Amino acid sequence: MSAWSLYFLAKVALYYGHAIGLHWAWNAAFAVALAWPLRTRSLRIARHVAAIPVAIALLYYDSYLPPWNRVVDQIDVLSNFRIDYLWELLQRFVSPVWVAIVVAMIAVYVFLAHRVRFATIAFLALAVAAVVPAGSVAPASAPDPAEFVRRGEPVPPQGPGPVLAKPELDAALENAYNAGRGKIVSFSLAGTPAFDLVFLSVCSLSDDDLDFEHMRDDPFLARFDVLFPHFNSAATYSGPAVLRLLHGTCGQTPQRELYSGTAPDACYLFRNLAAAGYRPALLLNHDGHFDNFAQQLRMQGGIGADPDDNRSAPVAMTSFDGTPIRSDFDLLAQWWKQHVSGVPNPDAHTALLYNTITLHDGNRVPGMTGMTSLQTYAPRLHRLFGDLGRFLDLIEASGRPTVVVLIPEHGAALRGDAVQVAGLREIPTPAITTVPAAVKLIGFPGIRKANSGPGAAPLTVDAPSSYLALLTLVAGLTQSGPVNETTQNLQMLLLALPSSEWIAENDGTVFFRHAGRQYLRSQSGQWNEFGNPG
Repeated sequence: MSAWSLYFLAKVALYYGHAIGLHWAWNAAFAVALAWPLRTRSLRIARHVAAIPVAIALLYYDSYLPPWNRVVDQIDVLSNFRIDYLWELLQRFVSPVWVAIVVAMIAVYVFLAHRVRFATIAFLALAVAAVVPAGSVAPASAPDPAEFVRRGEPVPPQGPGPVLAKPELDAALENAYNAGRGKIVSFSLAGTPAFDLVFLSVCSLSDDDLDFEHMRDDPFLARFDVLFPHFNSAATYSGPAVLRLLHGTCGQTPQRELYSGTAPDACYLFRNLAAAGYRPALLLNHDGHFDNFAQQLRMQGGIGADPDDNRSAPVAMTSFDGTPIRSDFDLLAQWWKQHVSGVPNPDAHTALLYNTITLHDGNRVPGMTGMTSLQTYAPRLHRLFGDLGRFLDLIEASGRPTVVVLIPEHGAALRGDAVQVAGLREIPTPAITTVPAAVKLIGFPGIRKANSGPGAAPLTVDAPSSYLALLTLVAGLTQSGPVNETTQNLQMLLLALPSSEWIAENDGTVFFRHAGRQYLRSQSGQWNEFGNPG
C-alpha cells in the first residue's frame, strides 16, 4: 500500500481529533483495494492514478462539509464571492494545527518507511476506529429539569424520553407542522392603524454571537420593552428566514412550502397589514440582487412593495460580493424624514421592512484593511447598534407612535463548532437560529412611564417562541392602541403568546427538539440524536 498508508493513518488521527468523521467500511474496502497485490508495474501505476480521485471523494464524504450536491447547487452563488473572501473561507477550513500534524506524519513516514510496515499499522488503526468510536463531537447531555422550566416546556416525568426511531420522529415532526397549520394571526380587528410598524431585519446576529463578543448586555438591547430570549428564527440563510417572517401570521411550515406560492392570503404578513390599513414599505441597505433576495420578498413573500431607492445614502462598507452596503443610520434617517414629512394624515401609517447586511460574513470595512471579516465583526456590530440606537432616538424625538421589532434572520456562526467552521451555516443548530428578537413601543404613554427610570428592565417571553408569537404580540398591540396600552396589559399579552416546538431547517436538513431530546435529520432522511452526527 506504500504511501497510501499515511492517508489512512492521517484520517484516523483526524477522526480521533474530531476534525472529520470516518465511514469505516468504505475506508477499509479502499485500503484492501490498494493493498491487493498486482503483478505488473503498469497496473500498480494505474491503480495509484485511479485512487487519487477516489481518495479525495472519500475524504470529502468523511468530512463534516456540506453534501457535494449542495455545493454544486451553490456554485452560481459562490462564483459571486470576491477572491479575497474565498481565500479567507479556505483558511478557515484548513487548520494550521492539523497541517503541522500531517507534515510531521509525512516526515516520520519518509524516515521510517524502509524500517516499519506502515500498511500493517494503517489496517490496525482502521480496526481500532471500528471498535473504539471517537465519541460525540458535541454530546447531547440530558438537560436538567430546570432547563425545561426555563424554556417554558413541560418537564418529562423521568427526564428526557427514549431515543426515537425514524418512523416515530417523522410522525412527530409532521404532527408539529400540522399543529401549527391551523393557527392564524389576524390584524383585521384593529380598526384604523394607530401607530407605525418598523421591522428591523438583521442578517447574521444570534444570541451565541452576542455571547462570543461579550455584548449580550449591550445598552441598545436594554432599550427594548420586550425581549424574546428563546426565539427560534428557524432558518440559517437570509431568504428563508425573511420569508418565515413574511409568512409568520400562520404556524411554522416546512421550508419548501415557503416557495410554493400556495399559502392563503391570511398567511402573508404584509397582505394582512395592507388589509388592515397599513402602507407597506421595503428598504434595504444593499442592492438586493444577491441570490435574488429582493425578488423573493416580492414573489414568495407577498410584501407588495418594491425596495425604496437607497443610493443617496453613503456607502459604509463593501459586501462579500463586491457590492456597496449603505450606512444604516443615514439610510433609515432619510427614510424617516421622508415618511414623517410625507404623511399629511396622522391616521395614515406605514409598515416598513428594513433589511441590513452590515454584519454579513465577508464584508470589508474601509480603514480595516488586512483584517478578516471575523475580526471586523465586533466593530461592525458596535456600529450597527449605534446606528439603530440613533434611529430609535429620531423616532422618540418625533413623538410619533411606533412599534419597532428587532428580528434577526440567523446567526453569523462566529464560534463555529466541531462539524462547522466559523461562518458555515449548513446545519441549523440552536447556536445559529436562537436570535435576540425584541419589541420596542414608542409613543405609548403607559409603557414609557412604567419602564422609565434607572434599573428598568425589559419584559421577557421565557417560553420557546417563533414568528407566530411575535406577530401575535404585534396584532394584540394594534387592537389596544398606544393610548390604552399599559404594562399590565402588555404582561397579559405576553402570557397568552403561543409557544412552539423547536424546529429549524436548511434545504432538507432539520433540527428538531422533541420530548427532551435533540435530533438532526440529514437530506437523505436519516435521523441522529444531535451531538452524534457520525
